[in-house]
This record gives sequence, structure tokens and C-alpha cells, in this order.
Amino acid sequence: MDEPATIAWKYAANLICEEGLPMLAAHLLAAGHDSPSLRDLAGRSRCEHPAEIRQLFGHTMEEFGIQIPDYETAERCLLHYMATELTAGALSPKRAADRVWQGIEALTDAEREFVAAVGLEYHHDFMSPEEVRAWENAVRLAAKTLAGTAFPHAQ
Repeated sequence: MDEPATIAWKYAANLICEEGLPMLAAHLLAAGHDSPSLRDLAGRSRCEHPAEIRQLFGHTMEEFGIQIPDYETAERCLLHYMATELTAGALSPKRAADRVWQGIEALTDAEREFVAAVGLEYHHDFMSPEEVRAWENAVRLAAKTLAGTAFPHAQ
């Protein structure tokens, strides 16, 4: 189960939709987190108006002392998350390439190197097996470097 700060950046990066927030709130309660807004959110339906869910989620994060990051920061969190997952072997370079877009706001050298190493996803269909292996190694190396840097949002 993700921690509240992780849920905040995943929400800001559009990896979590409003309709999924009540169930995530219920999971947070089950994991021992608690606040009045969290209990309220956990009791809501997936069919509630998205604006109400957004507002309640914002109150919940405020009660936990967590700021929901802006979209650019959330994108950078996604880069760091993918680098960590790739380094741990939980994500393949190909899957990372499917999710990294070249317009992503990479601010640090390590972030830019990771985005550049991943490259354009559609090029992989035209690579020889040797080129694919070399590319995968370069992506893993860049991921390892990025995973060793500070996360852009409080965890």
C-alpha cells in the first residue's frame, strides 16, 4: 500500500483518478492512517461528483501535512519512481520507455540522462538484438544513477 505522500504525487501525475480515491482512502484507514477527511473520503462512492472527491482528497492531504505537488513535480516523481522500480527489477526498460515521454520536465542532470537514455519508444522496434541489449544496459545505468538521488517530493 502506498503512503499518503506517494498517493499525492501519483494523483497529481494523473496515475490515480478521482473515482479510485475512496478505495485508496479505505486502504489507508486499514493501514492505520486516520483523519476526519480520510474517514469521510473512505465512505464515499466511486460515483460521487469528482469535484467533491478532489476537494475532500485535498483536505485529507492537508490533515496529513502533505502538499499535493504540481504536475511538473509529479512527473519528476514518476521518473524517480520508475528509476527505482527499474533498478529493483520490478520494471523493464521497455515498460519504462512506454511511460516516459520526451516532453517531461526533467530538471536535474540525472533526470535528463534517464529521459535521454530511455529515448523514443517507437525506435525500439527497429533495433537489432545487440542494440536492444546495449540500450537496456544504458537505461539501467541511468536508472541506477537517478534512483540514488533525492526524490523531488516529500515521501
